[in-house]
Amino acid sequence: MVTSIICEYNPFHNGHKYQIEKAREKGSAHIVAIMSGDVVQRGDVAIYSKHFRAKQAILNGADLVVELPAPFCISSAERFAKCGVYIADALGSDSLCFGCECGDLDILSKAAEFSSRLAASNGKSKESDQLKRLLKDGNSYPLALSKTAEVFAGKEVAEVFKSPNNTLAVEYLKAIKYSDITPMPILRKGAGHNDDLINGDYASASKIRELLKIGLLDHGLIPYKENYSELRDIKNMEKGILFSLIKMGKKKLREVPDCSGDLADRIVKALKTSNSYDELIANTKTKAFTLARIRRVIMYSVLGVKTSDFELIPYARVLAFNDRGTEILAKAKKLGKIEVSSSLKELEHKSTNNKRLAELGTRTSDFARMCQNIVSDEPNEYSVKIEKINIKSGV
Repeated sequence: MVTSIICEYNPFHNGHKYQIEKAREKGSAHIVAIMSGDVVQRGDVAIYSKHFRAKQAILNGADLVVELPAPFCISSAERFAKCGVYIADALGSDSLCFGCECGDLDILSKAAEFSSRLAASNGKSKESDQLKRLLKDGNSYPLALSKTAEVFAGKEVAEVFKSPNNTLAVEYLKAIKYSDITPMPILRKGAGHNDDLINGDYASASKIRELLKIGLLDHGLIPYKENYSELRDIKNMEKGILFSLIKMGKKKLREVPDCSGDLADRIVKALKTSNSYDELIANTKTKAFTLARIRRVIMYSVLGVKTSDFELIPYARVLAFNDRGTEILAKAKKLGKIEVSSSLKELEHKSTNNKRLAELGTRTSDFARMCQNIVSDEPNEYSVKIEKINIKSGV
C-alpha cells in the first residue's frame, strides 16, 4: 500500500515520526511525503530549507518526498489540500494519512459534509446567512464557521472546526471524495497545534521553532541534530517586505489573491505607522482579518503570486528518496498522470504551465535564502543534486 502524507515538516519532529510509524503499523509499505517547499501555509518562510527537511524525513521513515508547488504552500486549507491530494492520486497513492485532534472518522466526515453543503449553497442558504452575520459582527472566519456548525450540525462537528489540523482533515476528506484514496486519520500525540507546553519528547512545531530561534532546543524534541547555521527568519527581510508593499500601493494590492479592498486599505494604512514586520501584522489585524490571512497576502505580494496561479496543474518535483522511493516513482511514471522529475530544468521545459510554477518556485527559494541567518553558498534550484539516500549511511 502506498500512503501519502501532505505536510510541511516545519521542522520535522517526533510527532511527524510517530505519524509515519503509525502509518507503517496500518500496512503502509511505501510512504510519500508531499511537502511544502521554502514557504508554508501560515504565510512564512520555513525555518529550514526544503532539501534539509526532505532529507530528515527520509532518514526518519518516509520513502519519497516531493514538493508541493509554491502558490499552494501558502494558500487556504482548501487549495493546500486539493493540490496535495491531486499529487497523491497522480502518484498512485492508496491512502492518505493525516494527523488530527479528532480521531473519529465519522465526526470528521460529518464536518466535511457540512462544509461541502455550505460551499455548494453559493451563499444562498440559512447556514450562509448565519455565517455572514457572524463575520459582520467581527468574528474570525474559523470562529464564525464553528458557531455556524454548532447551530446546523451539532456541537461535535463545531468542535472539529476549532482546530487547524481538524480543518485540514476536513479539506482532505472533501478532496479525496473524487479519487480512490482512502482516509487514514491518526490521532495526534503530545502537544497541540500551537501548544506552548512540552509533553515528554513531543512539542508543537511552533514551540520547536521558538526554541530553535533562541538556541534552547532540547535535542529530544527532534530526531536529529539541529542545524543552527541554516535557520531562516522572515524578519531578516522585513525592511525589504515593507518597501515592496509601499511600492505596490493600494491598487496593486487589491489584485493580490485573497486581498479584499478593505484588507488592502488596512495594509496601506498600517504601513504608515509600521517600522517592522511584526508591527505591520499587528497594525493590520482585526477580528475580521486573521493573522494567517494577512501573512499570506503579504507573502503573495512579495512573491508575485496571482489568482490565476491556483489554476496551474501541479507537477511532482522530487526532493529526496530511498530505494522504496524509486519503486513509487516507477509506479507513478507508469501511470503517467503527472510529470515527475528531480530536475527543475527538465520540468520547466515541458510546458508554459510548468515554467510559471518553476519561476515561482525559484523566486520563493531565493527569497527564503535571503531570510537565512547566516549567508551560505548552497547551490541554487537548478544546480542542486538530488541523489538517492542510503538509509544505513545517512548520505
